[in-house]
Amino acid sequence: MEKAVMTTEDREYFKNGIKTLCGTELIFTHNFINDKDIKKRFTKEDLEFMNKEIGRQAGAIWANLLRALKKRDYKGAETVLRGNGGKGR
Repeated sequence: MEKAVMTTEDREYFKNGIKTLCGTELIFTHNFINDKDIKKRFTKEDLEFMNKEIGRQAGAIWANLLRALKKRDYKGAETVLRGNGGKGR
């Protein structure tokens, strides 16, 4: 199976896109990219890059979640985790 190699543009697109994800979307993305069959399609370097960016966003989400909980802003905490303003129930 031929591996897909990310270009500089692909990396920028991925990096900017990851920053827009909520907690739930980030977990889904991580699980998708690291699926045993899917990860075979990426080079080792690209997989490391994607996981590094996912880790950075996970840190940002965690910080935002803690900040919201410290303020007892449960709606804000829900937004951090679920996105969409906590709607969708």
